[in-house]
Amino acid sequence: MKNTKRSHAKSWWLAISATVITILLAGCATAPEHSFNDDFGENLTTQPKYSIQNEDAGRFTITVHQGTPSTGAERLLDVKQAATAIAAAEARRRGWERWQLNYIQEQNQGWMHIVIGEVTRVKYVKPTFPGAASSP
Repeated sequence: MKNTKRSHAKSWWLAISATVITILLAGCATAPEHSFNDDFGENLTTQPKYSIQNEDAGRFTITVHQGTPSTGAERLLDVKQAATAIAAAEARRRGWERWQLNYIQEQNQGWMHIVIGEVTRVKYVKPTFPGAASSP
């Protein structure tokens, strides 16, 4: 009887340990969060925080949220202003000439306003003008 109780206790302990380790590892996989004001030399009142998730060569996702509480219009305006600036800077860093920012999720969690945007590369075709030799 003792062996059965002991093996159940070991099985239970092993299952709990595996669950805790899985949760901790999943939390470590999140993208690092940055301060918009520090990185971009701005002074937005909501002090937005952001992270960039790499999707593939043609797109990436940004998550931006308030860093400090606010109930005014700036809670929405600051976060979206930051999202646009972050998208532009990251697209430029990747060498993209044209890109598009689409907000795929927007929500409030208590005092915090959060936006998630997907930035997609738009193919740029340099315009070609007909030469003078081919004109009538």
